[in-house]
Amino acid sequence: MQKPRLSFWQIWNMSFGFLGIQFGWGLQMANMSAIYQYLHAKESDLPVLWLAAPLTGLLVQPIIGYASDRTWCWLGRRRPYFLTGAILASLALIAMPMSGTVWMAAGLLWVLDASVNVTMEPFRAFVGDLLPVEQRKSGFAMQSLLIGLGAVLSSALPYILANGFGVSAEATVKSPIPPSIGLAFYIGSAVFFAAVLYTILTTREYPPENTAEFEKMKRHTAGAGRAFKEIIDGIASMPKAMRPIAVVQFFTWFALFCMWIYFVPAVGTQVFHGKPLGIEEKVAVQLKTEAGREHTTNAAAIARAYEARKKETVTEDQQKTSANPWYAGLLQMLGLSPAAADPGERIDKATLQRLMAEHLNSSQPLSAEDAESPLIQTFAAVLMKHGIKNADSPALSAAAGELQKELALGRTYQKGASWGGVCFSTYNGTAFLFAFILLWLVRKFPARAIHRWCLTYGGIGLIMAFAFHRPHLLIGCMALVGMAWASILSMPYAMLANAIPAQKMGFYMGVFNFFIVIPQILASLGLGYLMKYLLGGNPMNAVLVGGCSMLIAALCVSLVPRDVDRFGETEASEHETQRLSPEPIASNPA
Repeated sequence: MQKPRLSFWQIWNMSFGFLGIQFGWGLQMANMSAIYQYLHAKESDLPVLWLAAPLTGLLVQPIIGYASDRTWCWLGRRRPYFLTGAILASLALIAMPMSGTVWMAAGLLWVLDASVNVTMEPFRAFVGDLLPVEQRKSGFAMQSLLIGLGAVLSSALPYILANGFGVSAEATVKSPIPPSIGLAFYIGSAVFFAAVLYTILTTREYPPENTAEFEKMKRHTAGAGRAFKEIIDGIASMPKAMRPIAVVQFFTWFALFCMWIYFVPAVGTQVFHGKPLGIEEKVAVQLKTEAGREHTTNAAAIARAYEARKKETVTEDQQKTSANPWYAGLLQMLGLSPAAADPGERIDKATLQRLMAEHLNSSQPLSAEDAESPLIQTFAAVLMKHGIKNADSPALSAAAGELQKELALGRTYQKGASWGGVCFSTYNGTAFLFAFILLWLVRKFPARAIHRWCLTYGGIGLIMAFAFHRPHLLIGCMALVGMAWASILSMPYAMLANAIPAQKMGFYMGVFNFFIVIPQILASLGLGYLMKYLLGGNPMNAVLVGGCSMLIAALCVSLVPRDVDRFGETEASEHETQRLSPEPIASNPA
């Protein structure tokens, strides 16, 4: 079938869903570690809680890809999967900020990852389905544009909401997850669904040319056993040149997973010196005793009064302050004018002491949800430590001072986590811009050399992040990581295309995905042990491990034979340049 050329806006329409997909991924990558820590997860627990990302990619992607090749209904071939995945992913994004426990958040992450994979995997085939060969380069470039835009906006969204729109970055009685993160996920849900729905409604698919042949193909290729056997045989019979590229991928993606899991907590705790609200396990046990329950009941009443006072502060400020110009929020987001203080920052020690004195010995009942609230538990732990039971206690002032400090540490951690999202936004934005430079570099330099240097820059960026604990210096560090990310999205696939037979291109590209997933699974299973016994519980040490792993990947590029460089050493043809266009295949962490 001769496919007609599509206009710019037709290609835009068919690619627009990727904006929503990457919006969901960006929110997840920048915020899940912090969400787990708000729910009392330890640093050593984080890797296994991230296991959903690689495992769902390993299981869901090949199944959905296999199934969508064999689907045709009134909605089309790929669009039924777009719609199903978008609905489920949007619901998971809405539910995530409502998580009350670590395992609820982990379960929702499995649903979110699986749903995004259901949506995204058919999108990869969409370009091949609808565009003629000479326009596929434009299709992948458009997807890269929207992927970059979605990643940049979503990663920085909690920071934008807190600094530009005054959304609180402090946990509440009802939720341990700050409102700035909750609102970001709600916005992400709407963007995800709307973007995918736009593509579904504006883009038609071509039916099978021969229905009888299509049905015959479905019958002859059916069966999971057949597909599984082909994959095992494919790994065992990998072309010789493909093996060292797989080694490079292994160390590269191990490094990326170290960064994705631990960079944001590292910024929050080691750079901004904050700490999530919550208590140690032994204190939680003490609060479950009869005496501890009394402190928790008092703490719940004080915490509610504290939140009411914060709302009063916001109302008072709105009444006193004249309307700000439209650009005030933009200046605050860019750091050109001071951001409005969080309402909690305006409640001083004296006010806290008064609230504590007024609401001790409250007769309000204590619900099970109140007892598990990190905000209330923090209040209760301070009351128990100082033995505060009535307003005449001589330690009331000291307790108010400690409570003010604990609340400040919680807000500071969220500021750091938000800044970590800005850093993620930086590396995604850098990768987007640098991808266009890569299209020029591949005409001048071999692919191996480009990838080696980009990985080296990325490794140096992560090591510099470990060494330089300054918020604004982290932006430069992550710009170096962005250069590596741009190369990771394209150069390995460019080299691989010259290392495998053309008639098995699709098959070996699928096998190659295992060397993205396997290191992530190993990182999920092993990083927690390293964090607990070797890295001292310091998440910045895990970032250093990631930097070293990326440098090892750069060294391993030297093992790749020169044959894979053949279209980097000569003038690239239009078809070869198309192969090097930054495809979105690796935007999914799985």
